[in-house]
Amino acid sequence: MALPKKNRLSLKKDIDNVFKRGGTVKGSSLFIKLIDNGGSCSRFAFILPAKHISLATERNRVKRIFSEEIIKNQRLLNRGYDVVISVFKKIDKSRFVFLAQELIETMARIEAIKK
Repeated sequence: MALPKKNRLSLKKDIDNVFKRGGTVKGSSLFIKLIDNGGSCSRFAFILPAKHISLATERNRVKRIFSEEIIKNQRLLNRGYDVVISVFKKIDKSRFVFLAQELIETMARIEAIKK
């Protein structure tokens, strides 16, 4: 399931702004950068380099998995953040479920920091 359009961060200048001014929470294979956007809903972007996930079908699968996990955890959706989620280690197909679990754990650490 894809994120609704209002929850997508698609402009390059917005993504660059998150990288320049946002805070970072790092997991073992992914990191999350976020910044307060002053709005009522959060917007997300996923960066999955071909260097780390080689096939486009697998990158799309990971994006769908991330979207589903974000939708399941509505807590972060209604907070007003611009969020960029990026993978920085090579991931094989068998570890996609682990990657989803890591996203949940990293998002929980964000919640603990922001409270």
